[in-house]
Amino acid sequence: HGIEREVVSIVGPLCTPLDLLADQVELPVAGIGDLVVVFQSGAYGLSASPVHFLSHPLPREVLV
Repeated sequence: HGIEREVVSIVGPLCTPLDLLADQVELPVAGIGDLVVVFQSGAYGLSASPVHFLSHPLPREVLV
């Protein structure tokens, strides 16, 4: 039994063409409540994030 997969683009919440995290990648089909984890997030981290861009709240940082 294989996991159902789909080709998707993963975008962020910033509403700009540069907010593209992955384009046309094959991933398992996502459902409500599923998470996508991005390690080494660069500009999505607090130190390089456009704070309050389009009224977005501060990004969360979680250390594992």
